Amino acid sequence: MLQKKVTIINIIIWTFLILTVIIFNTFITQHNYEVNRINTKEKVVMLTFDDGPGLADEKILDILKSENVKATFFQTGVNLDRYNREPAIKNILNRMIKEGHALGNHSYSHQKYLFKQKLLIDELQRTNNLIKNIYRANSQVINDKDIPIRMPYLQHFQGLDYVQQKLNIPFWVRGYLGTDYEESKTGKRTILKQYETHLKPGIIYVAHTRDYAEFWLRDLIKWLKKQGYQFASFNKTDPSYYMNYGKLVN
Repeated sequence: MLQKKVTIINIIIWTFLILTVIIFNTFITQHNYEVNRINTKEKVVMLTFDDGPGLADEKILDILKSENVKATFFQTGVNLDRYNREPAIKNILNRMIKEGHALGNHSYSHQKYLFKQKLLIDELQRTNNLIKNIYRANSQVINDKDIPIRMPYLQHFQGLDYVQQKLNIPFWVRGYLGTDYEESKTGKRTILKQYETHLKPGIIYVAHTRDYAEFWLRDLIKWLKKQGYQFASFNKTDPSYYMNYGKLVN
């Protein structure tokens, strides 16, 4: 009889532990949520550029304008801080907004944030404030929840769930990362092949603010158009807004 009671107690304990693990994992999954694509069957992709703003964005913007494509630029706060000091950077950021592109948050100092959650929270808030001020300078208003956030180096670690809850971030934006940032090693053909072979409806392409974009970006856009693809962005006020195609998913 005693043995039977011990067995029942063990079953109850193990059941409780299993349920606890399931609930914990569900909670973490719900909060530490990453997105890589738009959930759609429509032929649409998203072009995104990290690490700006920089002077290389001028050529990128020229190509986007001539091809009538909207993109999202994930900016670092340290570069956004140049807005009021450097007329060229100010003009680039103003142009991004006026031409219908979206600005995203790529942290302030672009470093590794493992074990630095408090610093990351401060930097994300600081960068969001810079972005909101730039929109305001262009007579537009944007809320924190509408500013997409991408971690530097596409970092992902368990501590991000705390940051996400603290700042009420709906999701972390990831996507397909090629090697356009290593142009001297890879070259135009490899960069294009990487993006082309990973094409599927709703994919988010990760690229960077670099001068070399002028050599491959137009070719990629033209190739995508030949495949029948359209282009989405995080600009809520533009027809390119991703929600017009579907929700973001992992």
